[in-house]
Amino acid sequence: GCPGVLAVLGLEAAAPSECELTRLLRDKLQYEMRLQYMKHYFPINYTLRVQYEEVLRPANITRLRNGTVSEVALRYLWFHVSSQAVLRIREVLPEQHPSWRYTQELCRLFDALGTEYSKYRQ
Repeated sequence: GCPGVLAVLGLEAAAPSECELTRLLRDKLQYEMRLQYMKHYFPINYTLRVQYEEVLRPANITRLRNGTVSEVALRYLWFHVSSQAVLRIREVLPEQHPSWRYTQELCRLFDALGTEYSKYRQ
């Protein structure tokens, strides 16, 4: 379990933990927000080509979970696939696009989460 609490020292907040960053991402990735920023603000039938390996399907997660893959490895896999997808979207968005700021915020949160994960691998 994650306490998800930011320690505040004076006016400076400590770096958010994995749990806090994951909570912030969960809030940003709520269905309504994804629908608005990643569907409604895009042209009808707009598609972005991705490789088969870049799609993380629930059935694949269940298969991995039922296998020998650890919860930590699954979290990292979700992070990797999701952050790469957001980067691909950001590459095609002009700054004037109504979803640009939302996508930038997702990238910032994924970057911070990547920093957290890199600590574990050292």
